[in-house]
Amino acid sequence: MRWAIISSLMVHSVIFGFVLKNSAEKTRTYPPTMIVRLASPPPSRGVEKPAAVETSRKTPSKKPDKIEPAKTDTRLAEVNKQKKPKRKKEEPKPQPQVSEEPPAEKSDNRGLPDGVDLGSEFGSARLDAVGFDSPYFLNVLFSKIRRGWDSPYGGGDSISCTIYFVVDRGGKISDSAIETTSGLAAFDQAALRAVLGSKPPPLPNQFTSDELGIHLEFKFIPFN
Repeated sequence: MRWAIISSLMVHSVIFGFVLKNSAEKTRTYPPTMIVRLASPPPSRGVEKPAAVETSRKTPSKKPDKIEPAKTDTRLAEVNKQKKPKRKKEEPKPQPQVSEEPPAEKSDNRGLPDGVDLGSEFGSARLDAVGFDSPYFLNVLFSKIRRGWDSPYGGGDSISCTIYFVVDRGGKISDSAIETTSGLAAFDQAALRAVLGSKPPPLPNQFTSDELGIHLEFKFIPFN
């Protein structure tokens, strides 16, 4: 009986030790560990920060002190007045003197070359040609007209008329007319007869046109 109890104790001790051994080995082995990094949460958008609460109490504003105007030194003002140059009064400009003499009459001698003698019988002469350069032809023509001119007027006033005539290449008067009348028919007709009876010379060879138009003014000036 004693041996049976001892043997059973031995058997149970062996089994118990085997169990303890297995449990010890199991506790020594640990499961593998994993390292986890926690990410920071993203910043929240659209959320305004709460406005700071004013903790300070408003202090009553003080009234600004009255600013007194700076006192100007009277001596400095007097010195500045002396430094400023005085403006000189502008003297009136002398006005140009207007001459009381009547303006001289402008001669209407367009197209006449230099060296033409009109005499006292003719007031002016104009040519219907550009570049006519023969004073000899005109002097001969005007001298012939002057010899045939006989003024029928002998009054005390000055009168004038203008005769227009055309001289062709051979020296014949192809056209004539009283361009400006004097108001006295006898005076106008006498001037026209003097032109028609003059028998002009032929036109100069250097003049290329076939005819020459002339406006001749007959003028009567009484003697004082």
